[in-house]
Amino acid sequence: MRPASLLLGLGIVLLLLGILALTNPLAASLAVTTIVGVAFLFGGAVQLWLAFSTPDDPQRLWHGFIGLLALVAGVSLLADPLGGMVSLTVLLGVLFIATGVARLLIAYRNRETPLFWVLLLSGALSVVIGAMIFGNLADAATVLLGLLLGIELLAEGLALIVLGLLARRL
Repeated sequence: MRPASLLLGLGIVLLLLGILALTNPLAASLAVTTIVGVAFLFGGAVQLWLAFSTPDDPQRLWHGFIGLLALVAGVSLLADPLGGMVSLTVLLGVLFIATGVARLLIAYRNRETPLFWVLLLSGALSVVIGAMIFGNLADAATVLLGLLLGIELLAEGLALIVLGLLARRL
């Protein structure tokens, strides 16, 4: 199979998954929580393996500590996926606000450059989105992760479809 066909096929699959995620954001949010939980379990297991398999490593205790935290986070997300959705949504809200404030501060430092308005608007929008998440956390927790996943899958799918079509022309 040609690379262009692979790109096109993968793009179509991702596009369809994105549409599916957007039509059922609760299920997609649960899927995201499960995937993140499994990733934490895997990462925690690897960190613990590093801690126990490298007795000469001066960072051994840190590997063990981080591995244990990751395992606890993974088990927590998988044991209570709805609570995990709330936790991940809170984390996203904090991330939106923190990056928004950082962009606003960078915009302030770049008042005399053409970047000012882009940074100012981008930062303000991120802060508003973060505030909206916290303003209605119950609703945001059930759909936000799924909506973000759906949007990401749509964007990736469309990009791969375009790349596949362009690769066919070349």
